[in-house]
Amino acid sequence: MGASQLTGFAMRDPQIESFEKRLHRIDQIHQAGGAFEASGALGRSYFDSMRPKSRRSIPLRGVALVFAGILLVKGAMLAQVGQESYEARVASLAGGSQFERVGAWIMHADPITRKIAGLLAPYIG
Repeated sequence: MGASQLTGFAMRDPQIESFEKRLHRIDQIHQAGGAFEASGALGRSYFDSMRPKSRRSIPLRGVALVFAGILLVKGAMLAQVGQESYEARVASLAGGSQFERVGAWIMHADPITRKIAGLLAPYIG
């Protein structure tokens, strides 16, 4: 075998292999949008952290929890005072001011409130 044939079989330097692996990792980071940032410099991570976070205008989870809480309170009141007394109190609210009429509309005994009252009645009893 001549010298030209041996060059194809020569072993690669481990330092060059390590360097090429590092270059490959850096290329992957760059393709993903990352970059080197010197300490003290205002790089991409600074501006990404300063960007305002998007929020929903109405917190749906909070609205749902308030709605569930109102239903639970209505059901507990209905179970405690009874159907007739509860409806009499709501009817007295309905004859009052605008604010009281809104309260009567909110507090009326709907089917969900009656179901909750039926479930709570043995415990409130």
